Amino acid sequence: MLRQSGSGAVLKMQDCSHIMALGDDELLRLALDNTPLRPEAGHHLRTCSECQQRLESYKRTNAFLLAHLYRSQCPDATTLNLYCARYLSPDEVISVTQHLDVCPLCSGEVREIRQTLRDFEPFPVGDAQHSGSLHKVVGRIIASLVPWQPQLVTRGEVPHTPWPRQYRAGELNISLHLSRSSNGDMMMLGLFSCVNPDESIEELEGIEAQLYPVFSAQQQDDSDEKMAIPAQGERQKPIISTYIDDLGNVVFKPVPVGSYTLVVQLPQSEVVIEGLKIERN
Repeated sequence: MLRQSGSGAVLKMQDCSHIMALGDDELLRLALDNTPLRPEAGHHLRTCSECQQRLESYKRTNAFLLAHLYRSQCPDATTLNLYCARYLSPDEVISVTQHLDVCPLCSGEVREIRQTLRDFEPFPVGDAQHSGSLHKVVGRIIASLVPWQPQLVTRGEVPHTPWPRQYRAGELNISLHLSRSSNGDMMMLGLFSCVNPDESIEELEGIEAQLYPVFSAQQQDDSDEKMAIPAQGERQKPIISTYIDDLGNVVFKPVPVGSYTLVVQLPQSEVVIEGLKIERN
């Protein structure tokens, strides 16, 4: 058997000729999974330097592969924490979200991080807003915009609300980001989290989210299909309809330039986010 020394030279490793010599499969199972050996094989290993060298070689190889290949495509722990805390850029959010769709290990870490974050209150909330849980509020909830940071506005100036945007709707925090898909189409990513630590974001899985166009006064004069906030029971057709996943994410694509109202259909109520304007860059 050949092995490489620390200097790079290839040396020949002595094979054990004893009748109780361990086979490669036994040594690999021991090195990789710590599978117990047969009693007689274990006794031989304790007394055989050749088999011990082979075992150590397999262990070193396994350690090298784990260090260089295991989860090599996964975001690091810092990135996952920043993702859960809403501190990544829109492009980074899209990249991590796509990775979570195919990686159960990272998805599990994100669930644990979000469970920890649910123990903290990200924004001050009055007692009145905690009077009902996510599924006990009946009717329509108009989401309120939460500024990311204080803005300096001079007299007579209309403040511009940049993207991403953070909203509060009862027991929900909603973060909206804009990005572009690989073919250049505009897309909007929504990230939902619960204010109440007793509520699980997984309860939102499968909830429908709809994006409705909002026409200007001139557009309404020129169009037979007038649109404001869609009324319950008299629903206009949304431009995009999709569903929230188990991590609280929802993606709208493609989103044309225009103004929109976002409606999230909770079991006994609906959340409405108004004034979503997508401009041409």
